[in-house]
Amino acid sequence: MKLRRPFRYNSKASAAQQVQDASQPQDAANHQSMVLDKDLQQNIHQIRAIYAKSSDIIYRSFYIEGQTKAILIYIDGLSDSAGIEKNVITPLMHEINGEATAISQLAERKISAAQAIPFTTFGECVSYLANGLPVLILDQEATGLAFGLNKWEKRSIEEPAAESGIRGPREGFTETLRINTSLIRRIVKSPLLKMETMKIGGYTQTNVVIAYIEGLAEKNLVEEVITRLKRIRIDGILESGYIEELIEDMPFSPFPQLMSTERPDVACANLLEGRVAILVEGTPFVLIEVHPLE
Repeated sequence: MKLRRPFRYNSKASAAQQVQDASQPQDAANHQSMVLDKDLQQNIHQIRAIYAKSSDIIYRSFYIEGQTKAILIYIDGLSDSAGIEKNVITPLMHEINGEATAISQLAERKISAAQAIPFTTFGECVSYLANGLPVLILDQEATGLAFGLNKWEKRSIEEPAAESGIRGPREGFTETLRINTSLIRRIVKSPLLKMETMKIGGYTQTNVVIAYIEGLAEKNLVEEVITRLKRIRIDGILESGYIEELIEDMPFSPFPQLMSTERPDVACANLLEGRVAILVEGTPFVLIEVHPLE
């Protein structure tokens, strides 16, 4: 029987790998302000470098009116491929009788997607792709377009098992941030309901929404919550509990400073009492300030 040589830990290779891994956030940050080039091939090369070793990134090259070369990029599983084909690729490949193919004119005349958002930097491009929006880049154009055609599997709205009630609505928050904000907006219809969004997490870039009712929530309290969230420096936010530990005054206190709920009616009741709610992408648990932050 032949024995295999045991695996040996290569400390030098590991150290080099750690240095390389540690440099990834800085490399990603370098792309944030880098502007698109008019050379399409240069833009494609840059995006391929950013998303190296990523088999789920789809690159669809085609010609607009048979003349202008373009590329559509999206993440498989996060974008609506059928909607992309119907609302973007098919109209653009169809003859447009010699009309101008400037990026702004295409958005107004040819593309039937509900949202067509222009962008000029690779940072914006990566952000849109990560949120499921396909992006279109044309040759000889330093501006791209992102389309509101994101689509992924999501859990349906159900009554939260941990907070079931005898009376009241049977709805509960889900893991999808925009469904959660819409549940709150459906109850509190006033335009004084404000929802400010920020991204937290060096790698996850998790969307976090601060919800409050202007005029009921104290301005100093809202500013303090936003300030504490902006001070967070962490690789990733996977659940609202991460934020709870990082912004509360006394983490070891037996008295709660922040409460969590899965019920939209409970969240709205606290908003109407002048409190601030924090919604985190990827979790149904919404944080509510119950003890004034100092």
